[in-house]
Amino acid sequence: MIEYYIDGSAKDKTIGAGIVRINEFGFMDKRHFAAEHINPTPQIAEGFAFEKALEMIKENDIHKNELINVYSDCRHLISSLQFYQQFDFHQNEFFIKQETNHYFLYLRELYKELIARKSKSSIYHCSKSNEARPLIKVFYKEDADNRNYLQDAHSMSRQYIKKEESKVLNVVSKATPKVEAKINKIDLKAVKKANAWHIVKNNGKTIAVNKRPLIALSEALVQTKVKNHQIQLCSYLENLLKSTNKNK
Repeated sequence: MIEYYIDGSAKDKTIGAGIVRINEFGFMDKRHFAAEHINPTPQIAEGFAFEKALEMIKENDIHKNELINVYSDCRHLISSLQFYQQFDFHQNEFFIKQETNHYFLYLRELYKELIARKSKSSIYHCSKSNEARPLIKVFYKEDADNRNYLQDAHSMSRQYIKKEESKVLNVVSKATPKVEAKINKIDLKAVKKANAWHIVKNNGKTIAVNKRPLIALSEALVQTKVKNHQIQLCSYLENLLKSTNKNK
């Protein structure tokens, strides 16, 4: 048994197709396809995914003695392939649905031609399962044993959207120059005046005074905005902090 899980998506003037193929040995192959379209719709996108699946089947699987199952979440596509069921035309959507019906009719002809390759009719007899059925059978998603593969196909169908978003982000990041934060340097120096310690900034302004130099430094640091600032202590304050750390 060979399985194909397909899904389509549409955005702006682009349609995408995601296909997960599992061959007769269980190996998985995930593909993404994209194309521009003058009037993209979800139905056209689903048909595009099916068309790409038929191309993969024709290239890889049509000559194998294996049944091929295709799973889709588009009921109208499946009905069109089996019974040629058309969309009902409404005046406001006439041309859109007419275009879809014509495309689905084209896909139906491709499908009929492909399933008749192995025999004179569209029914194929599988010697492995002793089952008579179309060589390629299209199922609705509810018949899939593992719907996670359909979710994978959905994600694959939208890869072109992710690529476009990635391009936009790259353009924005290149267009926006990186602004490096300006680092201001502050020098703090301890000066003893009249039995008190003054913490003086590099501009000569006293910002804290206390009889104990460590407390004066603490008060100075509270007053100083340290964000984006580099604080350099004088040698006396550095040695004071080191000895304080050793003496706990």
